[in-house]
Amino acid sequence: MNWGHKIVITFVVFAAIIISMVVISMRQDVSLVAPDYYKQEIAYTEQMNKLQNTKSLGDNAPQIKYDHAKRHFVITSKEFLEGELHFYRPSDSSKDIKVGLSLEGEPKTVDASNMISGLWKVKLSWAKAGKSYFTEKNIVI
Repeated sequence: MNWGHKIVITFVVFAAIIISMVVISMRQDVSLVAPDYYKQEIAYTEQMNKLQNTKSLGDNAPQIKYDHAKRHFVITSKEFLEGELHFYRPSDSSKDIKVGLSLEGEPKTVDASNMISGLWKVKLSWAKAGKSYFTEKNIVI
């Protein structure tokens, strides 16, 4: 085999590698974490205000806990609370769960037996007396 054949073989192998890399890249999921990611980013200042409002509640802020033995979430609040609970799965947004929440002094439990293991961000948002509130907790199931 002369040097001309070796050059042609080298170019063909190089082209095959490039084509393979393009095919692999085209099959990768490049979706954003949330479908409305840019809209959420614009509302970031409002989100920081909600977090500050929640901090001002001190001990009266609702608590989110996970009971590993019973595989459920427990949400408690000392005051009446009506809002939305969002279970956010960073690795797969199709697994996200949104639940309407109404607390009247008694703890609310949310079953987690059907949730897959891993990191979940539990986001609680509510409004009271014209103010919006938000709290978030990272929980590993």
